[in-house]
Amino acid sequence: MEGSWPIILEGVDCGRVTASREGAYTVFTAEATYAGDLVRISLYGSGREGYLGILAPDGSGDGILRLRRRFTRSELAGFPGEPEYAGLAGGVPPPDRGEPERDESAAAQADTPVREPETAPSPSEEPLWYTSPDGTLSRFDGQRLLVALPSENVRVPDWASGVVQRINGREYVVFPR
Repeated sequence: MEGSWPIILEGVDCGRVTASREGAYTVFTAEATYAGDLVRISLYGSGREGYLGILAPDGSGDGILRLRRRFTRSELAGFPGEPEYAGLAGGVPPPDRGEPERDESAAAQADTPVREPETAPSPSEEPLWYTSPDGTLSRFDGQRLLVALPSENVRVPDWASGVVQRINGREYVVFPR
């Protein structure tokens, strides 16, 4: 698999993913300008998703998120045969490009999602964490298992500050598994 595809985050084309061959590996490199911190991206096409990895700042301070990852042929078996774009991991498959033209006002009304106002969860709606005898916590967030390890005054880089969370009044470092 070789080629170059746009990275579309929150409906905006903000970078490119490029795949090239390096010996027995296919190397994916990605660069995107995005205001968020860490972004998990996947390659989409043919109704399939292939997880690429995490776009993260590389420490150069230029505001560009980067990714470089090598895959073997067997690791690429689940990837789309004909990729169309890269986007947030766990996203929606690409729209069918063969749609007939629609009236713009009707399209705008049909495509506008109804959003509920966001409110802070009440104590009864907070996520339920399961404890284990060694003090770790775990929970399923709908996509993957999260594991929380107890920590006190742990220091992490600024770009990884989201991994430190306060759960039930105690500080934990949370990892996806």
